[in-house]
Amino acid sequence: MYRSENFRIVDRETFEMRMPEGRPMKILQMTDLHLGFGLIRKQSDRKAMEAITTIVERTKPDLIVFTGDTIYPFLLRTGTMNNKKQAEKFLEFMDMFRVPYTLVMGNHDTEIGSRLNRTELGKVFRKGEYSIFAHGPKNVFGVGNFFIHLVRAEDWNKPQSNGYCRTPMVLTLLDSNMYGEGWFFTGFDRIHEDQTKWCMDRLDWLKEYNPDMKAMAFFHIPLKEYRTAYEKMKLGDSSVRYHFGSIAEKEEKFGISRYKDTFFERAHRNGTIVGMFCGHDHLNTLSLTYRGIRLTYGMSIDYGGYSGIKKKQRQRGGTLITVDTNGKWDVKPEPLTFVVSPKIMGLKDFAARVQEEIAIQSRNASKRLAELEEEREERKRLQREEAEKRRERRAEHRMQMRKDRKK
Repeated sequence: MYRSENFRIVDRETFEMRMPEGRPMKILQMTDLHLGFGLIRKQSDRKAMEAITTIVERTKPDLIVFTGDTIYPFLLRTGTMNNKKQAEKFLEFMDMFRVPYTLVMGNHDTEIGSRLNRTELGKVFRKGEYSIFAHGPKNVFGVGNFFIHLVRAEDWNKPQSNGYCRTPMVLTLLDSNMYGEGWFFTGFDRIHEDQTKWCMDRLDWLKEYNPDMKAMAFFHIPLKEYRTAYEKMKLGDSSVRYHFGSIAEKEEKFGISRYKDTFFERAHRNGTIVGMFCGHDHLNTLSLTYRGIRLTYGMSIDYGGYSGIKKKQRQRGGTLITVDTNGKWDVKPEPLTFVVSPKIMGLKDFAARVQEEIAIQSRNASKRLAELEEEREERKRLQREEAEKRRERRAEHRMQMRKDRKK
């Protein structure tokens, strides 16, 4: 678990993180990495890690939020169902950047038949040197329901009467779970009612101490309102505001749950949540505001979850969220390379430029990855040496104590 003077654990479902002084805080959303770390995924995993490296190095975030399907224990596509090993390798990779990161699980992280269930996998995710993860309240459905309070630097040492620091923005992380009746063919699951109640009750309570507080929600499976808003926008409904991106899944597919949920409606009535961020549909990158809440699909990383996706580029990247100390915030896409409509003239020439840019990025990312790996090995060596010195000091101390007793 992450440790820093700018971060603290408040309780089993709450963390606090100090915001930077003099500039907005940068939060990088990344989603659907689908890292396999199996026998048949070495090449695509390397490409995914190079893409992540490029985006992290370019944006230099203060916090990274992964919105599900980080790993992919699916035997036919990755050659392994050992999500324990996958998670450990993912943590080792992310710790190289020395940037705090947090996550929610998707429907694939604990795929049917994988080695660890969600509770067990959550314990692994807590072991990363820079990872932030909590299982959340025991009496609430799902694993990984928790809050991260962003705290102004000037308020960091001024706890409020409720025991928490004053916060202009709360990050709410929610488990949107897997499949409705526990099996793929029953359809995707959703944020359950007890999760919604817990979240809204908590926000209501926090607002009593922070009346101007806003919140953002991060989860994996999109809400049905993503589709509703898109359909209204296509019909020219002026109540929907378009920001960027598109729906590029086949037949404009939305991977939403068929089960009833009230999260959006309750959030709208609550009035605190101003932005929602999801993943799941790898080719969708849409961001629009509907009924006062901005709904954003994060750009995906995936090189192997979809057939043929490694050849696609327009959807690949991250999403950069900036939050100021006064609560103002903004969102922009952070594509890995150029994003362009397929209808432009001279597309073949442009495609050649894109491929050239990808090749340059790949070489640079590969070089940077090698440097990070060397730095990691050097830190490990120093840690081993320090551990050996501690053992020697303890042994000398025990020997001296024995000598003193004999006297």
